[in-house]
Amino acid sequence: MIEALEKVSLFKELSHLKLEAITPFCQLLNLMDGDMLIRESDKNVSDLYLLCAGSVEIVSSATAITSGEVVISKQDKDLFGEMGWLTNAPRTASVRCHGNVQAIRVDGQALSIFLDSHPDVGFIIMRHIA
Repeated sequence: MIEALEKVSLFKELSHLKLEAITPFCQLLNLMDGDMLIRESDKNVSDLYLLCAGSVEIVSSATAITSGEVVISKQDKDLFGEMGWLTNAPRTASVRCHGNVQAIRVDGQALSIFLDSHPDVGFIIMRHIA
């Protein structure tokens, strides 16, 4: 898991020791074409996702001209779900796998608790999100 986290820009600057502390609340996901990682309007917003391999499509009925139109396509090493985690608002878009995808789900509540006691790590993460 640590090797996968080291490759994602969000955690790239963190020491091996800090990454070891984060891994207990990370889960590696292997997904297939069409699988949904996030559903628009979902109120379970605490998790964020790191894309390790493959690509996903961000689909939103609220911002698209036609319901279900692909708004953004994300590739390897991208982060998504961070806005829901930061704002605690319902998901504003769905995230659908385009082909085979490997991603890491980060338990946002556990990450928030960790960051409360490690503000140096919080600063690095927030800088990458901004």
